[in-house]
Amino acid sequence: MHKTLATPRLGLLGDSFIYAGPNIQADVCRHSVTLACALSQQPLSIHAAGRCWQGHLLVIRPFLKRTVDTGSAPVALIDLEPSHPRYNTFSCQAPEASVTALDAARFAGLLACVQGFAQQRLSGPQLRAAVCLHVADVADSIGPEVPVSSPVLQMMAAVRMDPASDLGMLSRRVGLPARRASQLFVSALGLTVRQYALAEKIRRAAMFLGSSRPLTDIAQLCGFADSAHLAKVWQRCYGMCPSTFFGGRLAPHNGNLDLAWRQQVSLAGSLANRWESGAAD
Repeated sequence: MHKTLATPRLGLLGDSFIYAGPNIQADVCRHSVTLACALSQQPLSIHAAGRCWQGHLLVIRPFLKRTVDTGSAPVALIDLEPSHPRYNTFSCQAPEASVTALDAARFAGLLACVQGFAQQRLSGPQLRAAVCLHVADVADSIGPEVPVSSPVLQMMAAVRMDPASDLGMLSRRVGLPARRASQLFVSALGLTVRQYALAEKIRRAAMFLGSSRPLTDIAQLCGFADSAHLAKVWQRCYGMCPSTFFGGRLAPHNGNLDLAWRQQVSLAGSLANRWESGAAD
């Protein structure tokens, strides 16, 4: 856990993102569940809601506005998207459970996993399998797995196909009144249909950002009103505008960012498996 990490890495795992970099100083508010992992002996510091949490492994709930400062120390972040099968384990906790400091010794396997990713020893299917295993272990320590109902899975799949789908359209699809459909969705995932749709747009944008496509084209492809809207949302989620995040110190074309097996995994298989499981219940 002591090697200096000079080159940031970004892995897009379908229902989660993994990032490893030299340091992070940012004010952010994300829709994702974040597992923040220190890659050195120096603990992380998270400031939110007038409090400060420190530790080598911190779990941060969605929509918590916080300041992250790792100083000069390297860090790895695993962001679980709302489509992740264990997202609701974290998002539906009591409001006071905003940040949870976990025992680094208990979850040494997760820290070893992100170290392997940061040092380019772990990638591809092995990375996805390892992240999946260790995230499930962390989730089990937080709370039991709560299956998502078939109507909610159907709405999630519909939004993934078309993020512009509104609540009326989705409720008709599952044969429920709009208010009831909304209640089911929020109860299952801890966020609204609108928030879920925005998260899907961000996930789509991440698949294109860092490529040669203009930001205006990416915004249009992913359902944002325009490039300014995309930039504003990205800034809120990641602490910097897309052009800085991908075009500056993280630009793949100049060798400063290793986009680990980019775009090889999609949400399709995960959602299909969850839908089949829900339909069988």
